Amino acid sequence: MSEDERKIIEKRLVRKIDLRVIPWVALLYLMLSLDRNNIGNARLGTLEKDLNLVGNEYYTALTIFFAGYVIFHIPSNLMVKWLLPSRWISSTMILWGICSICQSAVHNASGLIACRFWLGAFETGVGPSTPLFLSFWYQREELASRVALYFGSSTVAGAFSGAIAYAVLGNLDGDHGIAGWRWLFIIEAAPTILFGLMSFFILPNLPETVGNRWLTPEEKAVAIERTRKSGNTDNKPFDKNQFIGAIVDHRNWLAFIIYIGLNVSLASYSVFLPTIIRDLGFSALNAQLLSIPPYVAACALVFIVSWNSDRTLQRGYHVASVSALAIIGYIFLLATENVGVRYAGAVLVACGIYPIIPLTLSWVSNNNLGHTKRGVAIACTSLCGQCFSMLGTQIYKTEDGPRYVRGHAVCLVFMILAGISAITLRFLLKRENDRRDKEYGVSDSVDLSEDVDSEERLYEKNPKFRYAL
Repeated sequence: MSEDERKIIEKRLVRKIDLRVIPWVALLYLMLSLDRNNIGNARLGTLEKDLNLVGNEYYTALTIFFAGYVIFHIPSNLMVKWLLPSRWISSTMILWGICSICQSAVHNASGLIACRFWLGAFETGVGPSTPLFLSFWYQREELASRVALYFGSSTVAGAFSGAIAYAVLGNLDGDHGIAGWRWLFIIEAAPTILFGLMSFFILPNLPETVGNRWLTPEEKAVAIERTRKSGNTDNKPFDKNQFIGAIVDHRNWLAFIIYIGLNVSLASYSVFLPTIIRDLGFSALNAQLLSIPPYVAACALVFIVSWNSDRTLQRGYHVASVSALAIIGYIFLLATENVGVRYAGAVLVACGIYPIIPLTLSWVSNNNLGHTKRGVAIACTSLCGQCFSMLGTQIYKTEDGPRYVRGHAVCLVFMILAGISAITLRFLLKRENDRRDKEYGVSDSVDLSEDVDSEERLYEKNPKFRYAL
């Protein structure tokens, strides 16, 4: 086919992928975020009283989720290609939906903690696995905006969770003898199981395995060509050398540090925001409603920043810029007792932390070639971040209210660390690109298909490859 015909087919292909995949995975992540964080809304009901939670038992339930999430990160990403995305994502989603709905039936701390552990374990089937799945279909300059649409649904979930909790706790508490927080878990978990079943039929797998009922033979050929051109293909589901390479690559470790800084703030913000707003002086129900605007603002910024990052193929400057917003937000929360300024700080924090998720994961995906290396690098990035999410769930203690100086100060330090790491990583990648330009000449092509066909693949060491900055 001619180049003009190929461009027309590619444009049609990308539109088909966008329409089938992105809305659905965004919906899946919305359900993931609701089921993960609704415990923060349930706390403003009678959860702690009904389960007789004392001491640090509530905080243990928050932390144990991330233990499950961390343990199963790398195995989950390796299973995506082995079992195929539709099977793995749908199966794990059904299982976490079951765990989530079981939270409504617990009667003590032990039951809640057990449910939260397995909820975290099964959510790895969507959380870190979907960015890897999307990288099978999209080019590096297309990825951040798509990952943003996926992760951006978590901000929509934050807004929805406040509205749903307001309605459920206000109207269903005690209905049929069931406490409002139990209804909250039931109502938000039931659709998860349904969507998990539907995912088996809706999600495509790999370009090489897709049938002709969705893509024409020409579109399938272009989809396969795109993966080869970007070096995004492998003949085997696991490569030991790539596995080791992902772990020892110092550039990945700087990305890990960015994600660590993010996740301390993210984990605490998503579950403690209703409590923080309540302690500004609002009622529990009004705090649910006032938790909506920060997520709405963050949602808009996630899409704008990620779109511009794809347009310029610049990740580092964007990560550093939004980190600065979060830093300003935490300074507002720490510096004054004025309710308006502190609420504005809470909005700025949301606008600062949520865009970092798609930016960082897209950055890691762009700069790691080979399915095993990319999968392990994405998993390790998320894994390291989630380890420190456990810290995030422990720093907003009840006795620190209503100012929560300790929690805000810890988050401020980690956001500064994230911003500095982003600038450092960009500097190192730019230096390496400049070295390659000087040694091999400025690359006028990003076609890595010759490397795919060679017996000894070079991956990122290919002279034509340049790192995304």
